[in-house]
Amino acid sequence: MNKLLKINYSLIIGIVMVSGLLFFSIFGPILAPHSLTSILETQYTNGKVLAPPLEPFESSSYPLGTDKWGYDILSMILYGLRYTVFIAAAVTVIKMAFGTIIGLYAGTLKRTPGWLIAFENAWSYVPLFLILYFFLAPISFNSTLKQNVLIAYFIVIASVISIPSIVSSVRLKTAQLYKSVYIEAAKALGAGKHRLIWKHILPQLKETFLVMFILEIVYVIALMGQLALLNIFVGGTIMRYDPIIYLSATKELAGLVGQARLNIYGNTHILFVPLAVLLLSTVSFSLLANGLKNRFQSNYQRTPWIKTGHEPLIQPSRKQYGQKKKFWSFSGPKAAFAALVIAFAGAGVYVVAAKDSNVGVQSGSKADYKIDLEMNGEGYFTANANIQMKNQSDKNWNELVFYFIPNVFKEGHTFDSVEGTSEAEIEKVTVNGQKASFKLDGYE
Repeated sequence: MNKLLKINYSLIIGIVMVSGLLFFSIFGPILAPHSLTSILETQYTNGKVLAPPLEPFESSSYPLGTDKWGYDILSMILYGLRYTVFIAAAVTVIKMAFGTIIGLYAGTLKRTPGWLIAFENAWSYVPLFLILYFFLAPISFNSTLKQNVLIAYFIVIASVISIPSIVSSVRLKTAQLYKSVYIEAAKALGAGKHRLIWKHILPQLKETFLVMFILEIVYVIALMGQLALLNIFVGGTIMRYDPIIYLSATKELAGLVGQARLNIYGNTHILFVPLAVLLLSTVSFSLLANGLKNRFQSNYQRTPWIKTGHEPLIQPSRKQYGQKKKFWSFSGPKAAFAALVIAFAGAGVYVVAAKDSNVGVQSGSKADYKIDLEMNGEGYFTANANIQMKNQSDKNWNELVFYFIPNVFKEGHTFDSVEGTSEAEIEKVTVNGQKASFKLDGYE
């Protein structure tokens, strides 16, 4: 029982959930059941009328329902998740890289300038989303700029205005370590400032920086959510009139929440479904950060007689000197990580390999047709069809299937038990200008 209580559940659950987010961020568009342009039209299926907005689990084709225009919510989430995760990661990488370097060198100064401390204190009270709003508002609504340009603009501005907070945190941690005894010893042996930073201080802070990196991703996602409340969506805001509505061009999660926030009084699933996914994303990264923090605390607690206030969840292993270093040593965490990587890669390969299975017409195909319909005096119809198709995909067609749906029925039969009375006859079929063989199956 004690062993179960000491398992680092935050780390395990966080790794699994973040891995799932990364998987759906990469392969989400392939797994999406519908495209972003396809809509649900009112239809009668199995004695039930399906019309937008569709509630979740009301139809197997739309498991999370649709919005009031008929767009599939699950497909929008799978398409937009990659923008949320990768944009947040890109902003975090840039600001952590520059903020860490500046903070490390600022923390080794003999005397911190007063203006720097004053600037850090003042900047900590500034709401960053308001700065982003004034930069993005003039170019976001029905912008003539390309979507990639708007995304890059957001990444650059969000990174620049977030660097001072990273510099402040790193500077304080570096200044504290710079007073340590081992730093004084390294100075006495002739170590320069660059060696002190990269060989002595940075190795001591690398775990702290990793936890900070993951938490900053959560902060960027929250920043995108704050902007969405002001109708500023990353990648551009599509503004429609009469009535005025705001739509996200990229369908990223914060944008889906922002454009659906008025549905809190009706059709609440349009708001709550993307909001739940957005909260799940932030919880996933938060659990991972907390689990890593617990892991690092337990690994560094090698002196049990000194009370640090943290009970180690996992006993640290000491290095054994004088032994040959093995290329691979089996351990539970390594085996779990290897299994996760194999599962991730296998699922990705399966998704890519099966993306075009059970699809009648491949994406990229083109069809055009012309039908002439005539009726004689006895009520018989004659239809002359000229159908031209062009395969623009990279797949070869083995056969073409055309369906003739009978719409003339015998009197006295219901719709469910109908016997077709229409007849069809094909005179000639040509493919690429050459006569081709064909088969006509009767109505069943």
